[in-house]
Amino acid sequence: MRPDPAAEAPSWDDLRLLLAVGQAGSLRKAAVRLGLGHATLSRRLARLEAQLGVRLFDRPSAGAVVLTPAGDELAASAAQMDDTAAAALRRVAGRDLALTGTLRISVNPLLGVHLLAPAFDAFSRAYPDVMVEVMADYTPVDLDRREADVVLRVTDTPPEMLVGQRFGPIGYGFYASRDGVAQAGGVDAYLASQPPLLGYSGRRDNAVHVPWLRARLPDAPASLTAGDPLQITALVRAGAGIARLPCMVGETDTAFIRLFPEVTEHAYGVWLLTHTDLRKTARVRAFMDHMSAALKALLPVITGEDG
Repeated sequence: MRPDPAAEAPSWDDLRLLLAVGQAGSLRKAAVRLGLGHATLSRRLARLEAQLGVRLFDRPSAGAVVLTPAGDELAASAAQMDDTAAAALRRVAGRDLALTGTLRISVNPLLGVHLLAPAFDAFSRAYPDVMVEVMADYTPVDLDRREADVVLRVTDTPPEMLVGQRFGPIGYGFYASRDGVAQAGGVDAYLASQPPLLGYSGRRDNAVHVPWLRARLPDAPASLTAGDPLQITALVRAGAGIARLPCMVGETDTAFIRLFPEVTEHAYGVWLLTHTDLRKTARVRAFMDHMSAALKALLPVITGEDG
């Protein structure tokens, strides 16, 4: 394949497309990740091959894409350029001393829904010139790529390249629907009915596998699970049974009642983190200070020692 002498020089955007295809392993997945149509992506890659006069990828099977040696070399160079550009953008953003601009916050949905909404609201009111974008998700975000400026996570192993604070440990208890317990005639009557035990799909740190609870409720069914903690809380609220929930969920929502208040388990921690290159950015620093104060005030709720 010879270069097309009439073609324009390859653009940086097209090199990033090739990088995305190599990382995804298929045109379809790359198109979804890039927010492009499949036909548009194919056309732009074909143009890139014509401009360079070399085949950049093969299709060994339906849907799959494998970069050729030339494609690998070009994608590796594109990755280095992407890393360099991302690092430069972080350093420039880190010099931003104005309390303006967009601030992207990635937060664990449980924290965002049950604990931190008032803190987000208070920050937005205190700094109206900062556009706060709250992204509630469990999926890790790449701060190197500025997918977020600050993350709030429930974990014991935060990424090493991030800096911040740990708040915790997180307290856990066993909860049921307050209405369901009331309808049964109280906690003792509710437990005597052998209510279902709700589990987290694919995990063993849930009510289903707690030996002392199983001994207390030997005939309780355990046939309902969910992978999302928010779904578990919705099931408990609906009266579906007993589940292990963070105290910061159970104690801040009147729909729940704690069944064994003498038992508090602890695990993980709430981490407030940012990239080391961004920690001196004015809006990031202001948010970190604000949220740190809010989380310190919420520590009794987080640890389950409230009241």
